[in-house]
Amino acid sequence: MKTRLTQITLIILILSFPIFASDTFTEARYDDLPKGVYTALVGSGFFDSYEVYFEMSPFFQRGDFNGDGEFDIAIQVICKTSRKRGIVFLHNNDLNYHIIGAGKKFGDLGDDFSWLKKWRIDSYSLQQSRVSARAEALILDNPDFPKSLVFLGSRGYETRGLDAYSFYSDGPVFSQALPQL
Repeated sequence: MKTRLTQITLIILILSFPIFASDTFTEARYDDLPKGVYTALVGSGFFDSYEVYFEMSPFFQRGDFNGDGEFDIAIQVICKTSRKRGIVFLHNNDLNYHIIGAGKKFGDLGDDFSWLKKWRIDSYSLQQSRVSARAEALILDNPDFPKSLVFLGSRGYETRGLDAYSFYSDGPVFSQALPQL
């Protein structure tokens, strides 16, 4: 009987390990956020409606989205009720959070960013397009769709599609002068 009880206990522990490991993994991911970000979100009630989406790397970006010279944070999120993905922006000088997508329609990008495959900071486009000389933007990308620029405009966060004629940088471009004909 004692052997049978030991076997059952061992099976329960083995089956429950992924649950405990998952919680530990999630806590470790929150520790990856810059200092104070998690605490600010908890204090704001953010986690009542949203959770962080950890399935894309990186799951957060750090840039100066409002042009004040301080780092701000953009984090991939999921709405708990609709399960739609989006992005939350936290400005260094602002106690509020700003959400795009995650069940809220955002321009041509819709209310669910589950199509998003890559994202990165862009500091070139806003300067070249004369939107802002100091702020940075996000470029949202999916190989099947045109890239989109997301930036803080005069009416809040805005989006602009990027095509071959837009001002944006895909990183360093190396070219040689064309020969004169």
